[in-house]
Amino acid sequence: MKKLSYIMLLCLLGTVLFSCTPESQVNAANEVACCGEDGHIPPPPPPPPNTGD
Repeated sequence: MKKLSYIMLLCLLGTVLFSCTPESQVNAANEVACCGEDGHIPPPPPPPPNTGD
């Protein structure tokens, strides 16, 4: 019976330590934005011209 209580305690402790928090999910949404607030992403630069070697 003592072993069962230790196993349950370890499972509970592992769940508490490795569970995600709502703060990390909220902050991740703020970090997604790039290149300004409007969401406009400029096109990539054109390829270099072919020299015909």
